[in-house]
Amino acid sequence: MEITTGESIASPTLMEVLQEVLQDSKIAHRVSWERWAPGTLWQSCHNRRQSLFVVRHGRLELAVTDAEGRERSLRLLAESELFGTEALAAGPAAEGEAARQDYGIRAITYSEVLQLPLDIVDQLIAQLPLFRKALTSSIANHIWALEREREHGRSMPTNNRLLCYLRCGENGIRSGQKPSGKATLPMHLLARRIGCSAGHLSRSVSTMVRQGMLLRQDGRLQLQGDGERPYAFCEGCA
Repeated sequence: MEITTGESIASPTLMEVLQEVLQDSKIAHRVSWERWAPGTLWQSCHNRRQSLFVVRHGRLELAVTDAEGRERSLRLLAESELFGTEALAAGPAAEGEAARQDYGIRAITYSEVLQLPLDIVDQLIAQLPLFRKALTSSIANHIWALEREREHGRSMPTNNRLLCYLRCGENGIRSGQKPSGKATLPMHLLARRIGCSAGHLSRSVSTMVRQGMLLRQDGRLQLQGDGERPYAFCEGCA
């Protein structure tokens, strides 16, 4: 299975592979689709490392609680992205093992999530190289995004974080990609995503609007121009 666009050939996404896999009724009846309304919260401690979850559509937020009890939004998940990957590393939790809440997943929009039992995942990994490749790529991208967040996202001033998020997007710019320069999140969600208060974000936005770097339109933000960025700090927006 390959997806061809013009002369370029791209590997299928994890969800595209799964849609093909689910044509097999023996596998299809073992998996389940869950439709989540905005605000629905899933916690990793309830999974007991028994399932892998893949986003079919919608937007979800991955969040953790820090040592001071404050919730921190680490990244957003969209189509073909996954969570529950701790199941792959550790296998099912032992009977009586204490559960620990590592992170939460909250639906931002109406979302649909595919739940794959761990034994089905193991079967597909062993029997279907295309699934194994797509799964490996998805996990690698997920880890890369979280590592990027750890290294850059929380140690820089709000102006830097906002600029980088607008310039590089949720998962950063990779080679050959073009930045959108837009924030599609409402301001209160954007503030939580870049790790600051709504008031702090508002002050940063006002400063950057006055500097001619941002345009505020219909409650959304967009970068102005593509020149030198005084707040740039990552490889994509430098």
